[in-house]
Amino acid sequence: MIKLRFKQGFRVLQSVGWGYVLLIVPILLFIFGFRVMELLLTTDMWSGGLLLALPVLSLHFGRKDHYFLRQISPYGYRLPLFILEYLLLLLPFWVALLFLGRWDVVGVFGLTVFLIAALDMAWMPSVKWKALPLKWIPLRAFEWRTGMRKAGILILFFLIIGLVASHWVWAIPGTLIICGLLSASFYQDLESKELVEGPFQISTLLWQKIGLHSALFHSIFAISYLVYFIRHAELWWILVLSILAVELLLSFSILVKYANWLPNREKHTAQTMIAIFSVGLLIPYLAPASLLLWAYYFRKASKRLEYFYYVKN
Repeated sequence: MIKLRFKQGFRVLQSVGWGYVLLIVPILLFIFGFRVMELLLTTDMWSGGLLLALPVLSLHFGRKDHYFLRQISPYGYRLPLFILEYLLLLLPFWVALLFLGRWDVVGVFGLTVFLIAALDMAWMPSVKWKALPLKWIPLRAFEWRTGMRKAGILILFFLIIGLVASHWVWAIPGTLIICGLLSASFYQDLESKELVEGPFQISTLLWQKIGLHSALFHSIFAISYLVYFIRHAELWWILVLSILAVELLLSFSILVKYANWLPNREKHTAQTMIAIFSVGLLIPYLAPASLLLWAYYFRKASKRLEYFYYVKN
């Protein structure tokens, strides 16, 4: 399985392109990695360990191979595999922390990784959740009906976590960003040409989609926004920046979908580009590049729709 993971990683690198990899990797190492290490070194034991384990938690809940692994191996074999994968994923960070003497942060991180890996997704009540009609989601937003049946329980879980830990200033903004990343996967499925032109005006389709899906997402977190502004009114700008980042991420996911849309295509695989865009939003130095990428995909999506609905007709 570890050998398979390396092959999958190599295919992802090939799909992105080695030119982009040579450009992005140094930026991630010297800017993003430096800022993360600086934050981990200046925080206390529990905050640093939990912050480092946060991407592991998001990855474990979002990975698509839980059912496949349950079919080929018993739970006793899956647990060491999960732990090894998650430790290798963040190897540079915890090795650097050990070298710099922050054994306490690494200890909390290791304990948290073990607890996350021990969580069997078969325990999640996904069957009942998938049976919900979700009539409050309009049919025009079919992506959200499908996505909420797949990952709705995870979004609900993180929503509750954010409310329970709302006394911590980063709890609600952090869970908001995690749920934004989860909802970005809703837009992998592509609809037919008739479904595109049915409920929307083609000339303003992108803006209508962005407005509709943004309203759905923010309505779910309306209570979280209210709780944050009550408890941390003096730090309102943190939540505003988080909302702006999620808004850009959601809209970019829609733009990537229609930039890769074809009448007979059922799915698109552009999650790597969405991940690159997300990293750019988290690093202030790369935010202008992410905005340029957003503008590029908006133009590309507009041209794609214009071709199939005006020029070709």
